[in-house]
Amino acid sequence: MTMNGQALTIRAIGCKAQAALERSAGAFTPLHGFDDAPYVQAGGEIIWIGNSIAAMHPRAVLLERATRLAAGERLQATALTPWRPAPLPSGAVTAAALRARCVALHFNLPRVGEPRGFAVMLSGRTPDFPLDGAVILVQKLANAFCSVDADAACGAAIPLLGLGPGLTPSGDDLVGAALFARQAMAGSQADAAMWKNVAARVIGAAQTRSHAIGAALFRDLASGESFAPLHRLAASLRCAASDDLAIAATGDEQAIDAARALVAIGHSSGWDMLAGFVLGVTGSVTPLQRRETT
Repeated sequence: MTMNGQALTIRAIGCKAQAALERSAGAFTPLHGFDDAPYVQAGGEIIWIGNSIAAMHPRAVLLERATRLAAGERLQATALTPWRPAPLPSGAVTAAALRARCVALHFNLPRVGEPRGFAVMLSGRTPDFPLDGAVILVQKLANAFCSVDADAACGAAIPLLGLGPGLTPSGDDLVGAALFARQAMAGSQADAAMWKNVAARVIGAAQTRSHAIGAALFRDLASGESFAPLHRLAASLRCAASDDLAIAATGDEQAIDAARALVAIGHSSGWDMLAGFVLGVTGSVTPLQRRETT
């Protein structure tokens, strides 16, 4: 692709973005109402154009350098192998072992950074307005995950959708990551099917409770196809849940590194996703009593 005579190189692309650009022959158009956002429309899909490798996502197009693209230009990425998140694993380790490693990550939160958004609840604090008014709903959602109550999970999750400023509201990030996590720790096909059904119900509600970008990204997140650091976090925690102590120790460090990459996304989006992931795995988003993790 060229811009003002200069070549622009696409260094990486997500599978959904590549498929969308193939359908549109590289053409893209601004999203109505989001003219200044890095999200555009191509081939019937919303895609993201930027240059931050931390934001690798099925909808991402990563350029070599930051630039503002003009209408009428085209993006071609046919020679690239698209990034595709691996399917969420299930059944390889016990849910209890994965939960223990997630608790260990929770206690290592100071090594990840200073929490924002809903993640301040992991440190025992109340989030700022307008998220402070949703603390009871977040606690109800955590209780529903803890008690494996699908109907209660839907009842608490849906009112959280669309809550908070930004292109991906904090409520969407929290709920989506919680559903992502619960599917990642599914111990059986029946368990996975139940949480996929919950995700489908909440995804349906998101279509009217969030804007177009938020709804699209929420659908990806709740379906288990999201940002690369979140997939790395899930994989590293499952690795750390291994009975091999050497692998477990390495996995813990990998989980912290993945969490740091995750929280670098957006102003608070990454932190909200981390809080949702912890909630989904442990059934809590408040400080936990320390326990053994081996």
